[in-house]
Amino acid sequence: MSSDESVILGMLAVFAGFIIFFIIIAIVYYILFALGMSKIARTQGREDMAFLAWIPIAQTFLLPLVVENDVHEGMRGKFTLIYAISWVGSIILSMFFAPFGILSMVVLLYGFYVLATRFSTNALAHTVIGVITLGMSVPISLFRFRNRQPIA
Repeated sequence: MSSDESVILGMLAVFAGFIIFFIIIAIVYYILFALGMSKIARTQGREDMAFLAWIPIAQTFLLPLVVENDVHEGMRGKFTLIYAISWVGSIILSMFFAPFGILSMVVLLYGFYVLATRFSTNALAHTVIGVITLGMSVPISLFRFRNRQPIA
């Protein structure tokens, strides 16, 4: 084996290591989000929808379903539809202009803020951290909220 082949093989090994690392991180976040949202859905009286937390695409629609009636008045009863439209729109529009890809994340972070106001006295801090980390802290926060009782 030549030195060029060794270098390429080494680069491929490092790349494979990064891919495996990120897959493991994604699985951990998936499990944290699922555990947190299924317990929160049961706590909020949505036992019939708690199983959605374990279905990959449906998982993201559970949060809007849980906070559907707690968002601002103009969006009540329509929040899940707004999220679905923003989700599809962000996929389609991001093909033309990449920043549109965050459209659904903005709606989801608003839903997370509404949920955080129900389970934490520091809802704004949780939301700001969620924005700064581009949503990566949301599964951890949801996991932490799962055993709390809703704040009146």
